[in-house]
Amino acid sequence: MLVLLVVIQFALWAHASEVTQLAAAVGDRAARSANGGSAQGLAQAETVLGRAGSGVQSGLAVVSVTPDDQVRVTVTGSAISIVPGLSLPVSATQVGPVQEFRGSE
Repeated sequence: MLVLLVVIQFALWAHASEVTQLAAAVGDRAARSANGGSAQGLAQAETVLGRAGSGVQSGLAVVSVTPDDQVRVTVTGSAISIVPGLSLPVSATQVGPVQEFRGSE
């Protein structure tokens, strides 16, 4: 029975890890888009984390734009635990340049 619980717990951790990767990617894409920004990226990442069945507890997304026009989206949380006393952290980070139109010079 213990082996079965550990296998299921690992599957829940893997699912939560994929969800954090997806949330970071979606937030990054929204924040880097031409009409995006930090608020748009944060909203999109939190939408992914807030969906039913995401498998991420206490998920937190942080979006920042660096002075060199790079967007960094970091998503952290922990996987749902079915094994008492076990908390498995999950996190993902996406970094990319802000997309903007530059006319001919």
